[in-house]
Amino acid sequence: MFDSMGKLRVTMAALTGNQMIYVLFLGFLSSPGCAAPVSETLMVSVKSHVSVQRGHTAILPCWLAFSQSAEDMDVRWYQGSNQFDTPILLYQARAFNLSSQKALFAGRVSFGLKEETSGGLKAGDVSLKLENVTIEDAGKYTCYVSSSDDHDDRASISLSVTETGHQPLLSAVMRDDNKVNMSCQSDGWHPEPELRWSDSKKALTPANVMFSKNSTGFYSVHSWVLVSSPFEVCCSVGLSNEEPKETRMRLNISSSFEEETECYSSAGWKAAFGIVFILNAVEVFCFLYFRKKCFRTRDPGI
Repeated sequence: MFDSMGKLRVTMAALTGNQMIYVLFLGFLSSPGCAAPVSETLMVSVKSHVSVQRGHTAILPCWLAFSQSAEDMDVRWYQGSNQFDTPILLYQARAFNLSSQKALFAGRVSFGLKEETSGGLKAGDVSLKLENVTIEDAGKYTCYVSSSDDHDDRASISLSVTETGHQPLLSAVMRDDNKVNMSCQSDGWHPEPELRWSDSKKALTPANVMFSKNSTGFYSVHSWVLVSSPFEVCCSVGLSNEEPKETRMRLNISSSFEEETECYSSAGWKAAFGIVFILNAVEVFCFLYFRKKCFRTRDPGI
């Protein structure tokens, strides 16, 4: 053994277990035939989830590690995980290939920037820009990148499309047990919204919450709750991570019943007035009739 090797053995013996593993790993990478330069590898990264409002523009971030240039690589975006042959966007030989593009995305896709200073294709940013997003665009997307030396990688990202619905509509129906059945309805949401009831002090548990979906893919929600008087009820409808839309109603059942009582008193008075009017009319008719008959009796020449 050479002295140099002996020195090496002494040095390695003085290392801890973790340090020795690290030294051996570096030696493996530096040995001939085992090197793997960064420029010859591909690692695709994406953001896990993107949410956008219907009609707006979505950026689906996808980029290469180590800031490799993607200008001379093939980039393919496609829906799901099994629609490889019908891409949304296909970039080959430094140009877009539209021959097999999915018709639904024609004129709406291009490369975007995951951030303003990303550097674009030169810096490995292959993000997808999708304009005028529709409800049908929601789902899973795959970003696939391949190089000329047969290195490739892919990753998937989820896109959700939202639509804010209409202001909730509240209605009240009084019951015989001095309680009120409150109803709340709101239309035009995507995906299914969250509906909550509350009064001025606490949350209320609804009797039921029902959803329906129309032919255009938008959801309607309908719910009702039973409350007592006096009360102020609030119905809020909204999507997660967004400010909900609220509608409030204040109603006092006792005063409402007082109004009903007044209404009934007014109706009775009108009925009594009608009877008196009819009796007076009959009396006037009889008076005129008998007066005329009496006049004829007194004057035979008529």
